Amino acid sequence: MIMNNSGNPRHAVARSNAPRNIKLRDMDEKAMHNLFLKNMAGLIEETKNPSPCLNPNSKRGGMATHAGVALELGITRPSGTGKKMMSPQMEAILIWCQCRVRQYPDIKIENFTSCWADGRSFCALIHHFFPQAFDFTRVDSSNPKANYELAFKTGERYAGIPDFLTADDMDAMVRDRRIDPKMVFSYVQEVYRMCNEM
Repeated sequence: MIMNNSGNPRHAVARSNAPRNIKLRDMDEKAMHNLFLKNMAGLIEETKNPSPCLNPNSKRGGMATHAGVALELGITRPSGTGKKMMSPQMEAILIWCQCRVRQYPDIKIENFTSCWADGRSFCALIHHFFPQAFDFTRVDSSNPKANYELAFKTGERYAGIPDFLTADDMDAMVRDRRIDPKMVFSYVQEVYRMCNEM
């Protein structure tokens, strides 16, 4: 409490230097990344220990918050029509991927199956973190196996991302038209784990 000139108490009003009403599109990559990590941590915690929340604008990082992040960035979230919904962790990693490949206009990541089939999504994600490692303009959708090899070897070399998903694995899944979303997700989750501080 602060006393004014007449001796009466008055309450101090806290002022913040933080920018108000900042839009995600205006955030720099680091600020957006930190926001994402906060939301993802809250989302995973909420999945492990669900609790009722009546306020959709809660700062817990739950689905409502993640939906807002996706909408603000113009990101397509998976819909429940006719397909099994993703787990919150999978959706969080999907949105993380979409944020990382926004500057690659031909790359659209909307799932953990068909969007990875030609290998360009793997290459774009790895190239985002290691742009000096290869020339992305030479990545050709007509040569998926070469794209898998390029992405997986670059990820292993520069970030130590384990190669438990190999170019041969992906090639076989695509050839059989049975891409396992859990295998793709597990690899991408490792990219997140190894590269999220870069």
